[in-house]
Amino acid sequence: MADMTRPERERRLPVALLVVACGVFLAAAGAILAAPLGLYGFKVEALPKAPQEKHGVPGAALRKTFRLAVPAGARQAAYLVVPGDGSADSGQDLYLRFRTTPAGLEKFLAALDKATGDLAAGNAVLDQDDIDSVGLPWRIGTGGHLAGLYADLPERGDTAGSALLTVDESEAAAPLVYVHVTV
Repeated sequence: MADMTRPERERRLPVALLVVACGVFLAAAGAILAAPLGLYGFKVEALPKAPQEKHGVPGAALRKTFRLAVPAGARQAAYLVVPGDGSADSGQDLYLRFRTTPAGLEKFLAALDKATGDLAAGNAVLDQDDIDSVGLPWRIGTGGHLAGLYADLPERGDTAGSALLTVDESEAAAPLVYVHVTV
């Protein structure tokens, strides 16, 4: 007797397997795509935000922490605090920029146990590469009259600190001060 099975049935089985395999693939793809949306109970941690520049003079607590005496009347002030990585060796960094008067600059330097005569002419101790490394939009002029210095901050408790300072004296009546302090 001749085989009476239909040839279509033989073809249906592979088609059914293909449909099931595609369904499983689509379900897996949907789960992968839905995970970042928080569906199915998956949680995705957001990337930490990069520290942002703040405008104005740092508050009293920050000035005390970083041992800075920003002169009264400082203007065009902006700063950025970069926290340490949490290890015992890492400190915090403060980047500060402000415009002041010659008398204000003298007071600021005196608080660091320095004087205007300590500024090395033509020496940008805090340079553009340092500013760029933390993503600040500041531009230290190259055509101006730059002077800089390095200062050790007085120890407080068991912490020491240091300051890199560059002063743009292009406008003699209103020097622009850039500071990087690490404590």
